[in-house]
Amino acid sequence: MDPSRIVGHIGWGVKPLLEKLMPEETPERITEARLKFLEIYGEHLVVETTLYPGVVDVLDQFTRLGKKLAVVTNKPEALAAGILEVMKLGGYFRLLLGGDSLPNRKPHPEPIEKAIKDLGGAPERTIVVGDSPVDCEAAKGAGAYAIGAAYGFRGRGELEAAGCDIIIDDFSSLKSVIL
Repeated sequence: MDPSRIVGHIGWGVKPLLEKLMPEETPERITEARLKFLEIYGEHLVVETTLYPGVVDVLDQFTRLGKKLAVVTNKPEALAAGILEVMKLGGYFRLLLGGDSLPNRKPHPEPIEKAIKDLGGAPERTIVVGDSPVDCEAAKGAGAYAIGAAYGFRGRGELEAAGCDIIIDDFSSLKSVIL
């Protein structure tokens, strides 16, 4: 399968990804494929995964400044926790919500609203950084400010169309945008 077909669907979660890539399959077959996908993904969480330049520096600075950071992802929570652990990033975040943590996942605003509530924040003082339209849509639905990361899986055009408030081209830019 052409990888470009896959990249366009990353961010929505495994089941929607498989439904888009295998539209002719039955729900039962999608469920089987999802379980196999998660099994294989769990065994290879960070193969060929590297941090974007500047990530640790930015997270260090935000942590020193007392910023309350959370990860809200459509990945299953256990897999996301494993990635954070292997990449040595878990200590930066006060909260992790996965796609299986709540009844709704992004683009529904519920996960962002829950993170804001759990961290004692306010929507108008919350910034969501994401690399996909689902992130921008969830942020805006929760009343938060949405920063699109054009260095991720989606380009600037998709993030602009999704209504991101600002778009950055590298992670290090967050310091100048937020501080």
